[in-house]
Amino acid sequence: MLRRFFRPAKAPIAGAVEPSTPKEVKRMHARRVVLYHARNTLAKLSWIFYPIGIVWLLLLPRDEFHHKAAVDENALLPGQTTKYFSSMDMYAVTTYRQRVNELAGESRNAADYAAFIQNELKSFDIDASTQNFLWATNTDTVAGANAYGVYRAPRGDGTEAIVISAPWIGGDGKVNAEGVGYVLAMAKFVTKFSHWSKDFVFLVTQPSPIGTRAWLEAYHGQAPKPDAALQYDPLQTHSGAIQEALNLEFGDEGDYAAVEILVDGLNGQLPNADLVTTVVQCAQYEGIPVSLHQSVTPKSFNTPLARYLHKADTLVEYVKSQALGLPKGDHALYARYHIESITLRGIKDLPGTQYRVSGEQIGRALESALRSFNNLLERLHHAYWFYIMPTATSYIPMSVYLPPVILLSVTLIFESLAMWWRSGEDTNPRRPEKPARIMPVGGSADTSPPPTTAGTTLIARSRHLLSFNARVRPVFIPIVTMVICHATGAFALYFAPTLLFMADYGKINPLNMMTGTLVVTATIYGFMIPTLQRLLEGSGASTATAAPAWQVLKSFACLELGASLIALAMLNPSLSAFLAVFAVPPFLMARPCQDRFAAQMVALFVASPVGLVGCVAIAGGGLDVAWATVRQSVEGWDAYGAWLLPLICLVYWPLNLAAHVICGMED
Repeated sequence: MLRRFFRPAKAPIAGAVEPSTPKEVKRMHARRVVLYHARNTLAKLSWIFYPIGIVWLLLLPRDEFHHKAAVDENALLPGQTTKYFSSMDMYAVTTYRQRVNELAGESRNAADYAAFIQNELKSFDIDASTQNFLWATNTDTVAGANAYGVYRAPRGDGTEAIVISAPWIGGDGKVNAEGVGYVLAMAKFVTKFSHWSKDFVFLVTQPSPIGTRAWLEAYHGQAPKPDAALQYDPLQTHSGAIQEALNLEFGDEGDYAAVEILVDGLNGQLPNADLVTTVVQCAQYEGIPVSLHQSVTPKSFNTPLARYLHKADTLVEYVKSQALGLPKGDHALYARYHIESITLRGIKDLPGTQYRVSGEQIGRALESALRSFNNLLERLHHAYWFYIMPTATSYIPMSVYLPPVILLSVTLIFESLAMWWRSGEDTNPRRPEKPARIMPVGGSADTSPPPTTAGTTLIARSRHLLSFNARVRPVFIPIVTMVICHATGAFALYFAPTLLFMADYGKINPLNMMTGTLVVTATIYGFMIPTLQRLLEGSGASTATAAPAWQVLKSFACLELGASLIALAMLNPSLSAFLAVFAVPPFLMARPCQDRFAAQMVALFVASPVGLVGCVAIAGGGLDVAWATVRQSVEGWDAYGAWLLPLICLVYWPLNLAAHVICGMED
């Protein structure tokens, strides 16, 4: 440093201008250097987030990621009250169960069943009525009737209510005789006491769950449109805002091994965790084993591996149920109106259980849960609505399960950015014109330095060289391709009910239907889209001044799919993770490549909706199971507004078609 002060200054060159480097130029240079390294890193390591997300998901069954479920709302006080449900009340349940079985054996219609429920509720001095409805579609016409009654709470003002419901036919297709018996017995039971502060609504639907939808829409003042498939009568009696709902399914006879809880609602929505925890604790206080997805967690395991496999199996079933987003019980439709609901279902035979559950235990657990909800003076809000349950008594919070789901999808976002940057880079930048070298007589080249700008020491630059060398990105062909693919998906969504009708009444083999879908798909991405591309704007191949169109198309497709999966992760994380696991690797590999063309097409086909249905058929037990899943998705969208079918047709399948097109484009 001292040498700099004592060093003699150089004499300035006559007529020369010293170049200056202002701070703005240095800052711009530093920004470009950082951006350059970031682009190279993302281009090379964008795939690394996918395996990290997979490993994280595989670690979720471990106990270290689980939190013990506890009631956050102190006013609930589950199991802290004296229970009065006795053997006499259970005798009423048995009597009603026998009467319901007799009515079901007489082959009467839904109106007769509803009239029976109405008369019984009126005998308890409960304001009861019936509601008729009609469901008419291209495939079926169903006429049904709901019976309901409202018990006015002695200490309430009629502004809040609790629903106790039961379908006439349970989820197993049998008469829900004991479930209806519990509804009637609880209606008789609550009239004996005056400590209730919330109204009770007792509801029996036939058939279900379309009957529940008709009742809920009428209860919330929605009149059916004249051209709607569902037509229903208005309700004759109402109560206040519904806070909680318990749906009961206990078959046509008693003697159970455990009680199963169904928590996931329509489109994967979940009730407040305090509702689930309260019901589970009330059942456990009565010695009732609580099952989750046909599985009761043992108190101890022989090995840590056995514990891991048991919880992993439960989580897989939980993810499958939530990912479909279809109603598994009447409780599923209450989530549309922000009503916390759950279904309790009796399980006959279940491995791991040693003792049988009596009906009196179930009755006391129901009373205890109702007393807890009766204590609450506000809506459930202290606990959370986003969770995954590995067992009935533990949960995985959102802060633990959401990061791996996001990591699976964010890979596509980084790949989109890397592809966009790569498409704009000039791989063959123009060089400055070299001055002609003078060859002397001796044959040696002139090694004189390059010319400089007059009056300076700066090297002269060719007039054809720009400060920023970048290729033109062709966006017309990618946009046309995306529009065609999305239009194909929209047509598939519109035509799906018609296809289902043709399959049912035309007796078309599901395998033939899938083959026809493959032929149409291959025609779209193998002939129609490339032909339109060449007619509109050439082939989109790389040139000296323009980037290849497939890079821009892949950037658009990865960006849309990644953003869609991240947004879906906030609503239905199970479906987002399921689609990302299959879709991300083929999308990362998609590029015009002749030697890997077959492998890429096979990977994209497996990730397509048809390929996923095939995976369901292989893993789920055959083509009938896969076809039933397709049927449920179409009917779920038509009857209840389930998101699965429009998400696949409008977002996922069009982007999969776009990825197929990328593999067939010119580089």
